[in-house]
Amino acid sequence: MRLSDVPEFAVHLLFSRLLRRAFVAALLVLFALIAVYHFTVAGTLALDAEFGVLQARLIVAAIYTAAALVALIVLWATRSKSPIDDAAAGALASPRNMQMAMLIEAVMLGYSLARKPGSGVR
Repeated sequence: MRLSDVPEFAVHLLFSRLLRRAFVAALLVLFALIAVYHFTVAGTLALDAEFGVLQARLIVAAIYTAAALVALIVLWATRSKSPIDDAAAGALASPRNMQMAMLIEAVMLGYSLARKPGSGVR
């Protein structure tokens, strides 16, 4: 085995594992969709015997609509906020605060450079 074969071997191992995991994830999604389909058909048939065809389909559609709205609300509630809306970003918006932060940063940098051995005057 040559030295140039080592990176190729490592990349092959990494991507083959990722490819297997992606294939298993795709199978999981496929089987979940099949299960949802069969549960929908079974639920519609059960509701059809109790309420009729039209009402059964309306009930199933309402259940899926409610699930979609819950998913939409969760996505909306967990969205990422803009960094401009952050209170800390607003604190540095004024020029005076920015100058003060830069002055403190310069003092801290000067202090850390003065503390290093061999960097100062002897």
